[in-house]
Amino acid sequence: MRAYVCQELDYEIALRWQKDLVAKRKSGEIEDTLILLEHPPTYTMGSDQKWEHLLYPQDFLRSQGFSICKCDRGGDITYHGPGQLVVYPITRLRDSGLTPIGYVRLLEQIICDVLAMYNLEGQRKKGYPGVWLEDRKICAIGIGISRGVTFHGLALNVNPDLTHFQNIVPCGLAKFGVTSLARELEFSPEMSIVKQQIIASFERNLNVKCSVSIDQRMSGGVHHENGSEEKSVALS
Repeated sequence: MRAYVCQELDYEIALRWQKDLVAKRKSGEIEDTLILLEHPPTYTMGSDQKWEHLLYPQDFLRSQGFSICKCDRGGDITYHGPGQLVVYPITRLRDSGLTPIGYVRLLEQIICDVLAMYNLEGQRKKGYPGVWLEDRKICAIGIGISRGVTFHGLALNVNPDLTHFQNIVPCGLAKFGVTSLARELEFSPEMSIVKQQIIASFERNLNVKCSVSIDQRMSGGVHHENGSEEKSVALS
C-alpha cells in the first residue's frame, strides 16, 4: 500500500486525483493507496441530495469563504476544513475479501484504534456510519465504490473550527452533536502525529506495509512528490 501525506488541498482537485487513482487501480497500474490531507472550508453534499440541510443560502456561505460541492459519495451533507484529517483509501475490495459494509466497519475500527491511543473509547451507532463518543460524532464516513474500487473515505475531527458545523445539519442528524480530539482531550494533538497513527492503524488492520510519500500537490495545480521509501510508520 502507498500513502500520500499532503497538506491542504481544494476538495475538487482532490476528487479529480482520487478518480485518476481509481482508474489506475482498476487497471492494476497501481497498488492500494491512501491519501491523507486537509481541505479548506468546504461543505460537500452526498447522494442523499438533501439541500435543506444546508441552513444558509449558498451565495451567503460562499461570501464567507466556504466552498460548496456536490459529490458522488453516499450520505448527506458534511463539512471539511482545516484541523480535520481526511483520509481517502483507494482500495480493491476483492483483494481484502471485504464487502462494502465490512469495509465501512473496517474504517470505523481503524479510527477506534487511533482513539484508543488517547484513552478515548470510539463507538459505533447502529444505523449511523462513523465513529462516536456517546452521542458526539468525531469521525464521519462516506464511501464510493466503482467496479470494486473504493474512493472517498473518512474525516476525523482533530482540531477543526466546530462552529462551522452550525451552518448545516451534519450528515442529516439534527439530534446529535459533533466533537473533536481537541475538545475531548483539552489539547490538540499534532496533525502529523495523527497522520502517522492513522497509517499505522491501516497497516495493522489490513496486515500491510505502507510506502509513504510526502506529496506537495497544490490547490493551484502545481505538483511535486518527494521520493518515497518503503517503511512501516513508527509512532512517536
